[in-house]
Amino acid sequence: MDSRALPATSTLRKRLIYGALLSACVGLFGAVGCGGDSSSDDGNGNTSGSAGSATAGSSNGGTNANGGTDATAGTTSPVGGADNQTTGGDGTTPAAGGDGTTPGAGGNGTTPGAGGDGTNPGAGGAGPAPTCGATGEACCANSVCNDGGCCTGNRCVANNATCGNNRGMCMDGACANCGGDGDPCCQGSCQSGFACNMQNNRCAACGKADEACCSGRSCSAGVCVNNNNFGGATTCRTACGAPTQDCCANNQCGTGARCVQGKCEACGAEGEACCAGGQQGGTCTEPGLRCSNQMCTACGADGQACCRTGNQLFCNQGLDCGVDFKCAN
Repeated sequence: MDSRALPATSTLRKRLIYGALLSACVGLFGAVGCGGDSSSDDGNGNTSGSAGSATAGSSNGGTNANGGTDATAGTTSPVGGADNQTTGGDGTTPAAGGDGTTPGAGGNGTTPGAGGDGTNPGAGGAGPAPTCGATGEACCANSVCNDGGCCTGNRCVANNATCGNNRGMCMDGACANCGGDGDPCCQGSCQSGFACNMQNNRCAACGKADEACCSGRSCSAGVCVNNNNFGGATTCRTACGAPTQDCCANNQCGTGARCVQGKCEACGAEGEACCAGGQQGGTCTEPGLRCSNQMCTACGADGQACCRTGNQLFCNQGLDCGVDFKCAN
């Protein structure tokens, strides 16, 4: 073997080793440089991955980026969707005048307005003015009927008409077979100037002092006073029972007066105390008045309280009683 070939071979080997080391260093530096660029974008969501995910709702944009998971564009969040109902819909609270359980004025609910058809009806319009004396109507005070009619059963029959049953014909205010002094009563009624004694069903003179009161609690002398606190028999009194006079027996006073500490004082007129009796804590003696808080006050006119007779509320002609119990057009 030639000994001079050895140096050449040794030099070649050294060159190959140096080249491999240099390549390794270059490759290592390149790898470190790429790794640094990737880590510097971590968490910013601004790399190539974030762009794809933000617009398409996908997480496939890149391996290192976090943009895909933070994207919101791909998730639907409807604003103003169908769950928000429009105003004025068909809800459970009807519009004014609807058919709800609380109707408007004049409705047909359980608590109707004025003139309604409910279980607690308001008063209708004006109540009928009380009338008497005409054929078929109630007899007026002291059993008087118009145009010569006769009072029988507290109803007026026409002159020259039958009084019914065996009571005979009506002639100028008197039935032929009943109603006169000592005659049988005409179904509880008598001719003018006589009253029916219910104990014997006979007619007797009435209206004078210490006589029975005539029908309608009328007296020609004195005032009509109850004989006791239970109603029934009445007597015309002249020495007691009128305002400023002493109270009669059993603390009784005549119509238009009440007994206060043994004396009769006026009652029942406008601005006066209510008289005893009635369903509303007292009575008033004049039309157009009602008892309210123990005082007689005007009623029935526009803006005034509704008048009341029994359970009927009414107002003057042309006015209605509203749900506030006031009279109005």
